[in-house]
Amino acid sequence: MYGQILTFIVALVLFSLQEPGNETLRPPVKTLSLTAAVFALFVLLCGVLFGRLRAALRKGVPPELVAARFHRLQGHLAVLALVFLAVDVFVLNIKDFFQWVPGFSRSTTISGFVGLVIYFLHLAAVWFWAYPLHRRLTGTSPGRAVFMKGHLSFYTALLLPWFFIALVLDGLQWVHLPPFFGSELGQIVLFGLVFSLFLCFAPPLIIRFWRCRPIPDSPVRRRLEDFCRSRRFQLGDFLLWPLHGGDHLSAAILGIVPRFRYILVTRGLLDLLNAEELEGVVAHEMGHVKRFHALFYLTLFLAYAVASYAFHDIVLLAFLKQKWILEWALSKDNLSRNLFSLTYSVPVLALLVLYFRYLFGYFMRTCERQADLFALKTLGSPYPLVSSLKKIAFHSGRIEDVPSWHHYSIRERIHMLLAAAENPDLISGHDRKLLRSAALFFLGLGVLIHGAVQFRHSEKAQAWRQDIQLHILEAQLQLDEKRPELYMAYSGLLMQRQRYHYARLILEKGLRLAPHHPGILNNLAWLYATAPPPYRNPQRALELAQKAAAQQPDPYVLDTLAEAYYVNGRYEEALTAIRQAIAQKPERLSYYLGQEKKFLDALEKGMP
Repeated sequence: MYGQILTFIVALVLFSLQEPGNETLRPPVKTLSLTAAVFALFVLLCGVLFGRLRAALRKGVPPELVAARFHRLQGHLAVLALVFLAVDVFVLNIKDFFQWVPGFSRSTTISGFVGLVIYFLHLAAVWFWAYPLHRRLTGTSPGRAVFMKGHLSFYTALLLPWFFIALVLDGLQWVHLPPFFGSELGQIVLFGLVFSLFLCFAPPLIIRFWRCRPIPDSPVRRRLEDFCRSRRFQLGDFLLWPLHGGDHLSAAILGIVPRFRYILVTRGLLDLLNAEELEGVVAHEMGHVKRFHALFYLTLFLAYAVASYAFHDIVLLAFLKQKWILEWALSKDNLSRNLFSLTYSVPVLALLVLYFRYLFGYFMRTCERQADLFALKTLGSPYPLVSSLKKIAFHSGRIEDVPSWHHYSIRERIHMLLAAAENPDLISGHDRKLLRSAALFFLGLGVLIHGAVQFRHSEKAQAWRQDIQLHILEAQLQLDEKRPELYMAYSGLLMQRQRYHYARLILEKGLRLAPHHPGILNNLAWLYATAPPPYRNPQRALELAQKAAAQQPDPYVLDTLAEAYYVNGRYEEALTAIRQAIAQKPERLSYYLGQEKKFLDALEKGMP
């Protein structure tokens, strides 16, 4: 389940990162035909790979080995489906075909929904070919349609948090919010608030979506209710969970608010385990609540969002600093834009997978073990849970040693339960281990985020941004040499980088193009007034500044005029000009007041 959630996140990111260009690579019919051909290749590949496993089972390969390969193959194909989705998006430009859908380019919900539908089609192929082998390994026969429908309803419900959050965030675009929520950090806070509300109040919606119903009244149900009541553990209900047709052997707890908290048990598990073993399962699920694992997972999600916010600009700047990558980003054709999107998506997806697969996965395994040990401590014996795990492993195809990135294997879980029963200090030791690990993780992540934020505001990062802006303006000037504002912006950046020679050449060229443009006159005047020798030319600076101020007496132009008077030793006129600028109440008032003080001091001393 958790592995599939991770692939859904990757699918959403993959689909959102690609930005279509202004030119369509091929006609829509050809795009659809190629997409269908690529999908057919994936379907054929799934059939061949599952067919080999069925052949291995017929040849006498032990069922437990086939079961391990079966589960591993499903995970590999879910990842391979992401590769095929990337081909659809970055090679075949399938997003071009959906531009006609109203709101597709603006709505996160609509565009994400389209991307997920394409990914689900690939997963449906996996489920289609997985069914015959699943039936042989588990001995169940719900029917292929029921099997696929069960997978679809289960995984679709896992996406309800994303759908709810995306829908709310899309809706908030039409609501006037405080400016803070328009920032990236504000978006993270808003995401956390919406996600928290969903965790609290969405479980009733999810259980209806999964078509769960209360476990009928029986001695077993009454015993489980008494068990929870004796531990002062409140629940909304015990529900039958029709996961994959109900034959799947699984249980889960859903919800953090007692009234909307449910323990879900599949019919297969309910029929397989006796009352004592079911108490062990319930005690494990209880441990997740008592140890606040849902809130901990929410914190880990928010930590990733904050880290993404902190490092996003740095990664983007590092890429755009490379001129050839920037050229792809600025290009209007699909091929170049796709190359940029694909290149940029590599580190984004790598960080996402590393974080959730390894860091998040480590904490999930540790929390699952903590829930096991809570059950041991609550029951006073490891055997109810051990017995249930052994039965689940055997009837699921002897999967004792099947690895999982979010669970320890069943054999490892059993060994730990038996060891902790012999040595109860292992329980408190594991609690301390989880606490230390979480503290070290958040401390380390906090240091990294602080460093990233500091770097974003550093002179080096500012220099990177200026380099990128220079490259962008160079490209725009090559496309259109008759726009004076480009000469203004380009020369301004060159002067900030102290590249006065090139700034003067650009401005003189712009002045020949637009001799009376106040912005070009002003920038060139500032260069001649403030640049070091041999570029300084006070007399020329004053001449240009006077022409600019005569046309456009804005505060920044009057500031240039005042500086030109100052470098020519005409302090009274400099003071008059800067006070005219101050009278207009400019935004950077402190700067203008500093200029006024400089001119006053020069006037009093009678020297520059």
